[in-house]
Amino acid sequence: MILDIISPDSRPGARNRGATQFEIQAALIPQQNRFQYQSPAALVRTIKSIIDSKAAEEYFIYFEGIGGDEFDKIKTLLRRAYLVPSVRLTFENALDAAIIRITPAPNHRMGADFRTDIMAKIPPQTASPVRWSEIPRGQIPGARRKEGDAAIVPVTRGMAFDWPAVVIEFGSSQGLDFYRSDAKWWLINSAGLTRFVIIVQVFRNPDAFHFECWKMIPSGRRQTRQTRAWIPGRVQDCDIDAKGVVVSASSELRIPFDCIFDVPPNNASDLVYTNAELSNLALWLFPSL
Repeated sequence: MILDIISPDSRPGARNRGATQFEIQAALIPQQNRFQYQSPAALVRTIKSIIDSKAAEEYFIYFEGIGGDEFDKIKTLLRRAYLVPSVRLTFENALDAAIIRITPAPNHRMGADFRTDIMAKIPPQTASPVRWSEIPRGQIPGARRKEGDAAIVPVTRGMAFDWPAVVIEFGSSQGLDFYRSDAKWWLINSAGLTRFVIIVQVFRNPDAFHFECWKMIPSGRRQTRQTRAWIPGRVQDCDIDAKGVVVSASSELRIPFDCIFDVPPNNASDLVYTNAELSNLALWLFPSL
């Protein structure tokens, strides 16, 4: 089946203040993209039909009636069908539901390239190196799990550690509300392990990027059962057009060193992209579109 509606839809349910980030994202997915889960094979066939259609930049689909124990079965079939690079899964066990994001290959290549560029800015003499995570994963066993586009992980966490420190999400021009909810999902559910999320919204014809950086910020309220002392917040943003012109309220994009490392090296300084460097980065990434 090829879906008729392929982009998130801002519906009233998405604004429910008491909802989890998964429920907020689910409310953005239109009815035409919602299915009852039958089996791993049927789900993978649906995904493959969408990818083979080449009809759109990005799809968001929702499956209900799917337990978290199906994750590994689905991933196995996706690997056999060579579909893993195009698919990102989010499971919410309490709802027996999953959100599946299907994205074009250029987004993943750009995510990997941007991650590599960030890692290259870390001084080689740094005592606490990092490693990359091609498909980052965060999970609370028995509750929820999520996959992202690219990430950086401190080596002090070990190879089997799921939560990355920095997550990079590349998405289409139509899904900014969805990606902002993604950023909040990582920051809230990781209990402080994921500390920085970079959203890169991709526009085509003409080419352009919109960057947003998210981290936990003080809420300004005293923590109670109903309110948090710290909440996810957008701390930086900028727009870059096809000529590499950067429009931003700031002269730089800054990634705090203590967001990258669990134990920052002595005298460590933040990673900084000047607007000129952001311009060069965009012009380097644009050919991948």
